Amino acid sequence: MRSLIEDEGSKKSQVEIPSDGISLDLLRAVYRNPSLALTTRMRAAIAALPHEVPKLAVTAVMSDNDFATLLDRRLKRIEEMKAKEIEAPVEVKPALPGLSDRRYRRF
Repeated sequence: MRSLIEDEGSKKSQVEIPSDGISLDLLRAVYRNPSLALTTRMRAAIAALPHEVPKLAVTAVMSDNDFATLLDRRLKRIEEMKAKEIEAPVEVKPALPGLSDRRYRRF
């Protein structure tokens, strides 16, 4: 199948794609055709790029434990730490007398 394409210089160019071709094939044929204007080829390449190259994505790799198990272990550890704090003897110091410091007095 042939497709007739006009570029900005009003020159007509023939681009061949297979009869069972998809739109991506047409875009590839356009950006690989050196007789077309560079801006036309660039726009075709930009349009085809998301379909030719996969996007980078963040993936999390979990070990043998799933998220729920990890969360349960950490919550248990927090409770153990709180229990240790309660068992420790608390030292109570007597309150300081309410004398004003002469550095803060007005004259």
